[in-house]
Amino acid sequence: MIFNLTTVSPSVVSAAMGSSRATSPVAATDSVSSPAAAAPAAVSVTLGQATTSAEAQTYSMPSRTAPATVWEQRPDDEISSLMASNIAYRSPGSRFYGLGAAMLERFAAEAVDFSQSATVQKTSVANPGTGVSALQTAMQSQLHTDADNQITLSIRTASGATVELRLGSQDEGLAVQVKVSGAELTEAERAALVQLSGAFQEAIDGLGAVPPRLALKGLAVFDPAVLSSVDFKARIETDDKGAIDAVEFHADARSRSVSATGPSGTVKVDVDVSNPAILGNAAQQAQAMARYLQQFDAAGSRGRGDTALVEMFKDAFTQMNSDYGVTAPVEGRAAPGVLALNAGDHSLLSGLADFSASMVQASEASNPMRPEELDTFSYQVSQSTSVMGRDPRNRTIHQEQQAQLSASYHRPLSPELSLFLTLAKESQFYEYIEIDDEAKVSTDVAYKDGVRIDASVEQSARQSTRVQRYLMGKLESDTTFPSDATRVADVRALLKTVEQAQRSRDPEDARRRDQALATAASLAVLPDDPAALKRRVDTTPS
Repeated sequence: MIFNLTTVSPSVVSAAMGSSRATSPVAATDSVSSPAAAAPAAVSVTLGQATTSAEAQTYSMPSRTAPATVWEQRPDDEISSLMASNIAYRSPGSRFYGLGAAMLERFAAEAVDFSQSATVQKTSVANPGTGVSALQTAMQSQLHTDADNQITLSIRTASGATVELRLGSQDEGLAVQVKVSGAELTEAERAALVQLSGAFQEAIDGLGAVPPRLALKGLAVFDPAVLSSVDFKARIETDDKGAIDAVEFHADARSRSVSATGPSGTVKVDVDVSNPAILGNAAQQAQAMARYLQQFDAAGSRGRGDTALVEMFKDAFTQMNSDYGVTAPVEGRAAPGVLALNAGDHSLLSGLADFSASMVQASEASNPMRPEELDTFSYQVSQSTSVMGRDPRNRTIHQEQQAQLSASYHRPLSPELSLFLTLAKESQFYEYIEIDDEAKVSTDVAYKDGVRIDASVEQSARQSTRVQRYLMGKLESDTTFPSDATRVADVRALLKTVEQAQRSRDPEDARRRDQALATAASLAVLPDDPAALKRRVDTTPS
């Protein structure tokens, strides 16, 4: 008698038993149980004469802790293979690796519904069960609709179809789902979906990065003649370290918006792209964006805003104001009914699309002796523009930009000291600061019978800082430091210089034109503070 003891891996065992399993295929809708990637090796015992592998008796070594993977349907496709790899080698928060792109890339070959889930069953691999229990069914449903980490992409097409993609992940498993409803997708629509695959995966990977980040710019770039709208939603289980708990994003031909929430607070940005006439060129937009980002940093510094919150706000603002997909109409070549603006008009505008944006930090009561003294930070900024008139020779332009900062915080009496507030009077040496700031700029331009009759810019800024000083828990002083200023500039002469220079070929006139445009543009921005408005600006062309 001959004893032959060999150890083989699960994949080898599967291959060895392939001939018998092949005779009983699993239907596409059947549930399938399979050992997880870390399943133990199997032992093949041969008694007597040598036999072929197909005749070998193969057994799995029993284990009470090795998990088994229960599949919603037979895992014989590329997405299921990717899911199996992600479950085996990635944490629940990073199991969406590559899946978003793969789900949209499916539309290059087919446009049918797809659903797959893999749940990890903490049972013996030797006997994982042959059916799907009620508990497993409930887990599959939860993974599709209410998992700890849930991502949804919903796309409406020009033909009226709706494409919805769902991804869910948690400790117990992973699920993906694709549904198409409303209409049959055209070839152009399927191609547009595939083109969004990289942007979808980038948005997913951004939320799973360390630290997490918003990466939504690519989802806003699509042909509105093919796709009507794109909506992205995510809910992520986080660890409170600069995290992003939830995101909602929307984009269509007229608007785009994002709302993101994390432990530090909430940011919101809404952008109106329905008025291309007010958009500036790339250089003007870049300059406006850089200035706004500087002001956001300044507001965060003055109000002691959470650094992660300010950075998330800057990311959201930048991405929503990138690549609008439309350009401003050219004067003299604009479509009928469109009031195109000239270079002088544009110099008095920001160059950005209209928007409304805010960041609000989660408040904190850091002084147990006075819980009513909250540490807060709230910042709102917006722009609204109107271009009206019966024709290009008789039109009016009005643009208003404004920003508001409201904040409060505790600080030690000296920068060299640390602050640790308790119920003990000995800890109550501090200052409680309350900030209330506002800045505005209003631009007005008017034409009558082709003649510019008004071109003015009004800037205003107000700051208020209240300082309450406490010694041993007793209020020693309460002082408010107010400051405000307003400046109004008539820039008709500057814009006249621009028009005259445009009709000249003299290099010196071109220099005067550029200088006049730069001066006008410097006036039509939100002021940094009241002190900035008290400095004189020469609006006389040189």
